[in-house]
Amino acid sequence: MKSSFALLGLATLAAAAPTLDERQTGSCVPAGAVHMIVARGSNEAAGQGIIGQVATMVQNALPGSDSVAVNYPATIQNYQSSESQGVAAMKTLITDYVSRCPNSKIALLGYSQGGQISADTMCGSSSTGFGSGSTSAPISATIATNNIVAVIEMGDPSHVTGQPYNVGTSTKNGIYPRSNAASCQGKTYTQSYCDTGDTFCDSGNSIQVHLGYVQKYGSQAASYIQQKVKGAA
Repeated sequence: MKSSFALLGLATLAAAAPTLDERQTGSCVPAGAVHMIVARGSNEAAGQGIIGQVATMVQNALPGSDSVAVNYPATIQNYQSSESQGVAAMKTLITDYVSRCPNSKIALLGYSQGGQISADTMCGSSSTGFGSGSTSAPISATIATNNIVAVIEMGDPSHVTGQPYNVGTSTKNGIYPRSNAASCQGKTYTQSYCDTGDTFCDSGNSIQVHLGYVQKYGSQAASYIQQKVKGAA
């Protein structure tokens, strides 16, 4: 990211909690369930990472639900390339699933770099500090309207203040604030968690704040997904 302190701090995310194995099914989730696509944070081991705990809560509450990890580098070095690869991978997972399961519902979950991936998937890439090579369009409006029912972003470096989907105490933009937040799709079914002092989503100096969202907000996020799935049934 922007400093060696930030690099070391975000690397700590890898040890914050055990990761979950990637889970994917060839079948479609039934009505009342949700297919979750999960993007881990920077330097976490391959799999769903700490935010996978939220997916597990949802699976326990909504029988028939499943989840799959976004396969991408999740590296600090070459962050822009890593994040861009994650966006492409998440979009592919979404479009492939919709082609197989057009009536099933989808939720996107992302932590830290994974949060930016989820946001870029819904908004398109427009983060300050990223070169033009990382520009990408959002997922199609048809899929955003008909298939995706919930988006959870935690500690997103592209966080922008004043958005209706923000949750938490943050008063500052992230270190890579997006310029097109007003045009993001899915505002009515997104929650972006960011608290004051977070090194990445609030341009602060606290790694501990950045690492604490699942512990602090995990149950709330899982309940939010459940509500959106039930509302879309």
